[in-house]
Amino acid sequence: MKLTKKICLAITALALIVTPFLANCNQIQTVAAARTSKKTAKGKITLIYDAHLYNKYGHKIKNKKADLSNADNDINGYRYIPNFDAGIVEYYGTKIINGQKFYNIGDGCYINAADVKEVNGKNSKKGKLVLLQKSAVYTKAGNKSGYTLPKRAIVKYQGKVKQVKSKPKYYYSKYFKSDNDEHFFYLPLTKIKGKNYYAIGKNRYVKAYNVASLDGYPLTYNGVTTATVLKKTATQTIKNKTTKHVLKKGQKIKVDLAVQPWAEDFEGYIFRLHDHPNEYIDESYINLRNYLPTSNYFVQVCSFVKSKKTANIKLYDVTGNPVGVSFNAAELSIFNVDGLFYIWNATTNKAELYYHLLSSSFNKKDLLNNDGTQLSSPKTDSQNAGSTLTTAEKIISVNSFVKASDVKFYDGIKLSPLNKPAETEQKQKIATDSDKAQLQKAFDSGQQIGDSNGRHGELMLSYDYALVNAAVVLRSAKATLAQVDQANWLLETTKTQIDTLYFEDFS
Repeated sequence: MKLTKKICLAITALALIVTPFLANCNQIQTVAAARTSKKTAKGKITLIYDAHLYNKYGHKIKNKKADLSNADNDINGYRYIPNFDAGIVEYYGTKIINGQKFYNIGDGCYINAADVKEVNGKNSKKGKLVLLQKSAVYTKAGNKSGYTLPKRAIVKYQGKVKQVKSKPKYYYSKYFKSDNDEHFFYLPLTKIKGKNYYAIGKNRYVKAYNVASLDGYPLTYNGVTTATVLKKTATQTIKNKTTKHVLKKGQKIKVDLAVQPWAEDFEGYIFRLHDHPNEYIDESYINLRNYLPTSNYFVQVCSFVKSKKTANIKLYDVTGNPVGVSFNAAELSIFNVDGLFYIWNATTNKAELYYHLLSSSFNKKDLLNNDGTQLSSPKTDSQNAGSTLTTAEKIISVNSFVKASDVKFYDGIKLSPLNKPAETEQKQKIATDSDKAQLQKAFDSGQQIGDSNGRHGELMLSYDYALVNAAVVLRSAKATLAQVDQANWLLETTKTQIDTLYFEDFS
């Protein structure tokens, strides 16, 4: 993620407290700098995060068309190398500029050593932290020691980094090839007067909030941080729709999460505004103070449950009766759900809790007959073949449930029941025409909605099937108040999902 912090390192007389070092960066691909002369590269460096380019005077380079593969301009025109594009950068020497060490990468461009993780394959930041701003050094009692560290200071820390399963307040993460999973690491903190510090020497501490990287990895702050708006812009929704909320250049905002947008080839994150949780700002428009935890689009807009067992999971209808279809646990054990209901089961004579399935999130290969055999006909279908489904199959597709007792919450938005157990029995009364008036109105208006550009086929198909379900309830002389309420909910929910969700088409 883009976290270009302009943190300069100056040499200070803190020999008893810190040992300034300057080093390298981490990445995935290779960047070769153009050379103005036939110099031989002295080695390679990898970046910790995005690295701005500097000239020989230590000034950021602006709008220079340097012949550097993968170099780009930030929102204000300053040149930088994005960390997710640049893996390995050749360098041709080092230079001390204004008391800081820089790597010469050719064509008059330099990279601050504080942005560098590895030099010739060796982690130069192991056992060290890098400060993102000028920081006072404190004693155990919480008093200032009289020493101050400059921006981008590279400092040896005390203590041992430990691995942890869940995200602590401050941590860094990395992926292992063995399981391709994210693992979390943290350096134990010292609490002084209610604030978090890292030990950097005997009776010497710096605020954890002022640390940019640890062991050569960006330090993530699991909290609310600030960002400076770099250019006037409006915020956006998670689905990339512009809002009327305009942010001014130079404005300070609070952000609390980095979200991967819905895209197959995203090139960055959008950040959630803490005071406006439904609004986001693209990373290119802000200067972020601290790295934040990352999430993805689906976790922010969807709810997921996971099977508690390896056996196939039965699907039920709105009355709590099996529909004859099950999820194939070998194909799918995590389900996307969009509602949580108490349903009155006449057989057991009690209310039970069920999750409503989001039909657009699975396809026909995920389903089996309850006896484990393959379906003779698809229970979900693509938009083009939707007409081949019977009315019953369309209703199963859009309005099926799994028992809450068969699954457990897995990720995303945690749902709360939309009704209460006590009212489920009361709602078993047969609905009158008057009781169906609201559903009839929603059904009539829904028939006028046609497909249009930007509406996703699967989600639109779910809405069409919700209309089919509503029509059946409206025609039925035995439909209960509970069924009418649920049909209303289904129409409203599937209609909203057309404008708020993205999903792949299933066939």
